Amino acid sequence: MVGDKSNLPFEVEYSQKPSSKAKTSSSMKRLAVLLKPENVDSITSTLRGLGLESTIYDVKGSGKEKERVTSGRGGGTIDRQYTTRRLVATVVKSDDVEDIIDRMKKALGVESGAVVMMQPVDDLVRL
Repeated sequence: MVGDKSNLPFEVEYSQKPSSKAKTSSSMKRLAVLLKPENVDSITSTLRGLGLESTIYDVKGSGKEKERVTSGRGGGTIDRQYTTRRLVATVVKSDDVEDIIDRMKKALGVESGAVVMMQPVDDLVRL
């Protein structure tokens, strides 16, 4: 085990190589929130208020929604084939997931269209 501790709000033990057993002191989840670009600040400030760090990705996707872009002096509108979204990812304790999602809901309000994806984190390896 490497003696380093992370900046996360809970204790994490890193291993020097991946293993089949979890090396964390408690089970963890990776939360990935897919949302509109205008909602990023409210989510990141909520996570910062909880002492959590996050990583923000710019992503594109295709789905039911279409983005319309106007160009020129009212000349025309273009329907894009994809929508631009942001993905905000963080790692949290499994016990805190429900509380954090409730706080995100309050920060975003109703009808935000955001999606939260949860994945288990089995091991953390310091490179």
